Amino acid sequence: MQSNIRQDIKNLEDEILRVEENIVEFLGVNYDKGIKRSLHQLETDLKYLSIIANGAPIEKNEDRKIMDFLRIHYNYLQKLSVPA
Repeated sequence: MQSNIRQDIKNLEDEILRVEENIVEFLGVNYDKGIKRSLHQLETDLKYLSIIANGAPIEKNEDRKIMDFLRIHYNYLQKLSVPA
């Protein structure tokens, strides 16, 4: 079961990185609908990762890496969400 949780966490981290790449691409072509949709997806994935990580029976060093990942990407989301 623990390996399933680790895999879910890894999949979500990969998905978050993919969505962020999409946002950068959409910003480059001013595709507002795609940007909004991707920002919503990013927020949803970050929340889900946070929920899984908080309830997962994982080691302290793994937990720290996940929390650092969440902090970095929540900051990124916040910067992207603020109108320029």
